Amino acid sequence: MLRGSGESTVQLSQLGTLLFEPVDGGVSRACRGASATDNSPLNFQLSSASDLTFCQWQCIKMDTCQGVEYHPSNWRCELWTRPAGIQASAYFQTADCYRRVAKLEPVDGGDDRACRGANPDDNNPAHYVVHPHSVLDDCERQCIATPECRGIEYSFGRCEVWVRGEGIQSSLALPGFKCFRVAQLATSATATTTATATATSQTVTATSTASTTVSSLDAPPVDDPQPLELVFRAVDGGVNRACRGADANDNSQSYFQVFTVTGLEDCKNRCRETTGCVGIEFINTRCEVWTRRAGIEASFELADYQCLQAVAFHPVDGGSDRACRGASVTDNSPDYYVVFPETSLADCKDRCAQTEACIGMEYSDGRCEVWTRSGGILASAAVVGFQCFQLSSPTRQELLAEVAASTWEVVGGGVDRECRGADWDDDSPGYFSVAHASSLARCQERCLELTICRGVEYRIGHCELWTRPEGIGATAQRSSSVCLRRPSDTSAPSSGGGAPRTKYVVHYMPWFLGIRTPGLYDHWCVGNSFYESYLGLYDQNQREVVGQQLDLMKSSGIDGLWIDYQLTSWDSVVDMIVDELEARGMGVAIVVDNAVNNNIFIEAQAKLVQWVGRSHYYRHNGIPVIPVFNDVEINFQALPFEAYYMTRREVPLPDWANGTYPWITADLKWLEEHYKKDHSLSSFAIGAAYRGFRDCYSNRVLHVPFLQMLEPSLLVTSKYQPEFVQVLTWNDYSEGTMIEPSWLRTHGSCHEPCNNAYSFCPTSFDCFSGLETRDCDKPYGSEFGPADPACSSPYNKSAYSELDTLKQHINLERSGLLNSIFHTGLFTPSASAKGPGWYSRGHQSEQKNLPKPEFVMK
Repeated sequence: MLRGSGESTVQLSQLGTLLFEPVDGGVSRACRGASATDNSPLNFQLSSASDLTFCQWQCIKMDTCQGVEYHPSNWRCELWTRPAGIQASAYFQTADCYRRVAKLEPVDGGDDRACRGANPDDNNPAHYVVHPHSVLDDCERQCIATPECRGIEYSFGRCEVWVRGEGIQSSLALPGFKCFRVAQLATSATATTTATATATSQTVTATSTASTTVSSLDAPPVDDPQPLELVFRAVDGGVNRACRGADANDNSQSYFQVFTVTGLEDCKNRCRETTGCVGIEFINTRCEVWTRRAGIEASFELADYQCLQAVAFHPVDGGSDRACRGASVTDNSPDYYVVFPETSLADCKDRCAQTEACIGMEYSDGRCEVWTRSGGILASAAVVGFQCFQLSSPTRQELLAEVAASTWEVVGGGVDRECRGADWDDDSPGYFSVAHASSLARCQERCLELTICRGVEYRIGHCELWTRPEGIGATAQRSSSVCLRRPSDTSAPSSGGGAPRTKYVVHYMPWFLGIRTPGLYDHWCVGNSFYESYLGLYDQNQREVVGQQLDLMKSSGIDGLWIDYQLTSWDSVVDMIVDELEARGMGVAIVVDNAVNNNIFIEAQAKLVQWVGRSHYYRHNGIPVIPVFNDVEINFQALPFEAYYMTRREVPLPDWANGTYPWITADLKWLEEHYKKDHSLSSFAIGAAYRGFRDCYSNRVLHVPFLQMLEPSLLVTSKYQPEFVQVLTWNDYSEGTMIEPSWLRTHGSCHEPCNNAYSFCPTSFDCFSGLETRDCDKPYGSEFGPADPACSSPYNKSAYSELDTLKQHINLERSGLLNSIFHTGLFTPSASAKGPGWYSRGHQSEQKNLPKPEFVMK
């Protein structure tokens, strides 16, 4: 913001126009088209945003966006794309409406340009305010949030918000810099616009004469909106029913506003005057006006209450000179409607309103068709003198508009249908995955991201991605729902279209650096274990050891490594690993881990820049991916370029992070919730697959052991096909998460080199977690053979079995033959499992007293 305090008036040039202006004050206003009642769903695209500036930022990224309507209560973001723009507004308590009046345009090409004032030498620090933003997107949002912003300069995590009154008039060539100025949108009207912006410490009043959209503040005052032509329909009979949301127990206070009224008709009028009203609940003098986006979907029996759904007449394809049709312009079956003689359009609408099953009407010269087609009116035909209207709720109208805009096949002939398998009663939960999506278009996009997706079932607020191998074969009745088949789908597909995008990477620990002098770091003896590696006590300083590991990984279908990086003393080893990966055509990412050094980001900046700059470093849309294994104490310092910083989902999301990835958990439902989340806005999807957890520390236990998680975690992951699946881990022996071939050490045995190097050689009896939970998936004491005798298993086990399971899964997924049906009964965590958020390497437990057994030397 501008420096100083108090109120000042700044004369702005044409470049000083604000990016957005409030419509009729902005606050408690809902955007409208040509009039206060013009709220057609075709006027805008739906999205979601965590705050107003994020909603406005999405708008400036769209060339066709004219402004936004934002609802902070439910993060609803309407991106208005109506060609004529936002010309009116209506009162709505929880909405804000802003008209876009400017854009961010590149200065002298934008790239490799640093912003300047009057000339290339004019870089007065008073021209801008510096903010530490790690990505350009956040710098753009900072400009939107700054009322006096005239443009931005972005470079290497540094964001300059320019507030110079005359704007950015010049630039200087400088590699790695970007410069954008605020420039007015080209419009057809000329007006004098006055914008008043309030900042934290002052108010800036700016006046400019320019070519811009006429503000409704400059036009004659808009009359109070006229009550909508609503029809009220009983929900579940209406009488003795209280309104509810998704089910009979869903009664969130965010769904409605409460008014004191004189009677039922007064309550209906409150609904007519409220933008977005979907219905009312009434008793005595209490009136709930419901505005829940997904509408009233259920009710609850309650004496003397009334629940009514609000519906209205909406023109189909403009209404005039249009004849109603079913699924297409040629679909005009006489079974869809009943004909009545009516003398006017108003009488025809009344006839429809009085007919409980009516979903719309067609009127022409005394002839009234009352439409009752279950799939709705999805099309119209051009016929002079005819008029066609839908009778539907705002929720249904939004759905119909989205279906009309879609090119996918509507299964079942229309809306009010939900997807099924072989027949109407075939609805196994294994056929689909539930995903978060703000619109039908976004639900379809999420389906297209999956090679195994055959189609979608969608209703407002609910998206199902159907992955049944045989496809969608039938539908069943469900109000305000639609079932759509993916265009490439056939009647009985055997595989998905194209290879999955998923890359399987392993979380790799570079901390096995040989048996050294006591006091120096090595993990074979510092970190005890129940397990023995197929390579023995290997030393990762040896290039041939790393080469053997990488060759085995690549032959198993693993794409690359995410290297856990904690200490700068590991730099030479990581250098060698990165080189060996490149030689094999494998990828790499560096997981910045502050387990032992909270300043690792700061101390390792130069090395991180070097590694991230390698050609085989993992990127998303060209931007490097920086996974961070963080606790809240980490001291973050952005790298000098744009990057995606991805942190653990269990930890509160820092301001500098772009998204999250899951860690090991016994709770598969929690893992699936991560995949359901829509990762499209500021991040992307990273999955996790793991065998389980069985730690062995002498002084603490992080979690009750849980195992046999590899196949269940792989199955739920493959339902969503994220961009990366991080296999947790390749070689963390202390926590028993390793997928590297290994077997159980015999009880009481210790590593002889550790005994030689240290005065005390720990064994499995010294593991704080103890032997209560047995690992019955590993051979006992050798690479192949029987399991732990305590398991009483008659079968031989292999040290390679879990890696083989992963390899088989990857091959099946890539071939398109994987029947990735998620069975909730595959694994049930024990009652003592803590679920997500349990993992903390700093957790300490009380020391337990165990008798020291006799050592068995290996």
